[in-house]
Amino acid sequence: MTDHDPDSAPWRIVLIEDQALFRNVLAKAIALHPPFELVGDSATGEAGKALCLELHPDLLVTDIDLPDADGIDLAEQLLRELPGIRTLALSNLKDPFTLNRVQEAGLHGYVEKDQPLDILEEAMETVAAGETYFTAIIAENSRSLAGDPDAFSKILSKREQEIVCLVAQGLTSSAIAERVDLSKRSVETYRYRIMKKLEIENVAALVDYAYQHGFVRRP
Repeated sequence: MTDHDPDSAPWRIVLIEDQALFRNVLAKAIALHPPFELVGDSATGEAGKALCLELHPDLLVTDIDLPDADGIDLAEQLLRELPGIRTLALSNLKDPFTLNRVQEAGLHGYVEKDQPLDILEEAMETVAAGETYFTAIIAENSRSLAGDPDAFSKILSKREQEIVCLVAQGLTSSAIAERVDLSKRSVETYRYRIMKKLEIENVAALVDYAYQHGFVRRP
């Protein structure tokens, strides 16, 4: 665990977690841990982002699967808008796509929600102090993808992975084009290229691929 000078200011934290009970437990744990000061907490990504932009915390601790936002996208946006912020993701999600995105987005840490509280506290201290903290599952996932010649991370670009997610969510080419700021024709070209790379012949098979690899979660 990283030592924190007791005479220095506490690390200021914003917490985003939609489950009220879990959020309250974490808030109390943060309040009882001297290196930290909880300056704001929220159940939604939109409100949590507003808190960060207003308060400029040292550390953002956010769930990935939020009701109104994707926690990884949210953290990535805040890293651009608040260059000094440190980011730690919490999640029950352990699929290869999510774990790979955590690293690609440049987050500073990741802890599964089934880890003990002392692991989370260690991760918060380590990340707030300027280092990175990823539980073993991240390295395991990286090794698995590196050893798989057919891994999506080797076949599809980040943009193509994004298109797969949106197709699997049922969005039309026009809706996807608006979402990612491309022309409809460009989206259709991306979709054709993706299906060719994956050797998939129809959209139904592409959606099935997305579910199998964690690009989207079944309702």
